[in-house]
Amino acid sequence: MSATPIRVLLLEDNPGDARLVKEALAEYAPDGFVVTWVERLADALACLATEPFDVMLCDLSLPDSSGMAGPRSIVERFPALPMVVLTGSHVLSMGRDAIHLGLQDYLVKGKSDPEMVVRTLRYAMERKGLENALIAANSALEQRVAERSADLEVSNRVLRNSLERNQAFLRNASDGVYILDTEGKVLELSDSLCTMLGYTRAELMGAHVSLWNAQWSPLELQSVLGKLAAKADRSEFETRHRRKDGTILDVEVSGQRLELSGQTLLYLSARDVTEKKRADRQILDQIEQLKSSVMSTVEVATVLNEMRDPYTAGHERRVAAIAAAIGAHLGFDENRQEGLRVAGHLHDVGKVIVPSEILSKPGKLGALEYQMIQGHAQAGFDVLKNVKFPWPVAEVALQHHERMDGGGYPQGLKGEAILLEARIMAVADVVEAMSSHRPYRSGLGIDEALAEVEGGGGTKYDRTVVEACLTLFREKGYSIPA
Repeated sequence: MSATPIRVLLLEDNPGDARLVKEALAEYAPDGFVVTWVERLADALACLATEPFDVMLCDLSLPDSSGMAGPRSIVERFPALPMVVLTGSHVLSMGRDAIHLGLQDYLVKGKSDPEMVVRTLRYAMERKGLENALIAANSALEQRVAERSADLEVSNRVLRNSLERNQAFLRNASDGVYILDTEGKVLELSDSLCTMLGYTRAELMGAHVSLWNAQWSPLELQSVLGKLAAKADRSEFETRHRRKDGTILDVEVSGQRLELSGQTLLYLSARDVTEKKRADRQILDQIEQLKSSVMSTVEVATVLNEMRDPYTAGHERRVAAIAAAIGAHLGFDENRQEGLRVAGHLHDVGKVIVPSEILSKPGKLGALEYQMIQGHAQAGFDVLKNVKFPWPVAEVALQHHERMDGGGYPQGLKGEAILLEARIMAVADVVEAMSSHRPYRSGLGIDEALAEVEGGGGTKYDRTVVEACLTLFREKGYSIPA
């Protein structure tokens, strides 16, 4: 079965140029493209409003529009449509302007052979598809965060209501109070203790405290009683009680020694906190589910980037692992290490704006191409800044190419002005990139990578971060994950 032809909307007011485009597509990919030709911007907008198209070629000089005004009008109304600009001259600023506007590429009239025209259109569709997928993934992440936040708010409200009801109860009834001798025999108790444990007063009076103890062995229980009897101050602890029907209760107990007529007694007050603990566990479970959802979405974004640039597949995951290891060595707690892992997975997400042929180019990059590569730091920040992470993920994406001496980009920040997480990411990024294979060179190996950051410690890279990295690899046997 033949593939479905690609639907192309061609906006070109010059019949000769339009004919050349259609002939180029027919020559290189017979039956691969179906072209709809219009001469005015207004006609193009009308077509897009009523018909589906896979990609668009747009001239910059039209009867009812000139320059980037036409493409801008189309992008504003149809942001998901891949678009390639047709221009009569090769101007270096054209690519930058097109990318900033949200277009995918541009072609110069009369200088693009049929193969280039076809390849450019297909690459435009691929890049825009990945960009749209990333936007959808971000939208899904924001929706999941909103849903989980709403769930947590409901749980917190239920917990607050439960506590308020408990407080109302306590205003009208005391906790489960009981008085023991030092051996653990019940000498006196409140009616509320009977209610809590499900026994009658007659069943509890004179009984041993072990009757409802569900926490300790007999020796452990006697040790607890002995410590209470020996201590003058009040003691508070958590334990578990067993009701007459076998139900286990979580309780908070407050105990104090009493001296009465020369006799040492133990005064204890027990509060049932079973429901509170259950609610706490539910909240913790929901937080863990939220963390899992965030990481799943981060993984989606990472896979999308790897599908687009297979030559660096695994780069983000390896950088994330190295950064987290450095953070752990520097004393970061588990939460902050998790933030480094997430930031590592997403630090290069802005490369979605860079054409695939530049990412995989085997030779030296030109000035404009390098400028487009540099744009990925700002683009990554723009994508991530509205996602409410509990860590500075967007800032790390923006700053991971800044250098301590101010020689980095995009802002030329220096020293402490650079976020510590970004300084860690910079070292991890360089070590992984130099160690791994790239289209333009073979992997240089870990020794040369470590020599690079060691030589740049204090100038390009944070000296403390570099020392932590060197210690991990050279003294602690750390190796880059496969």
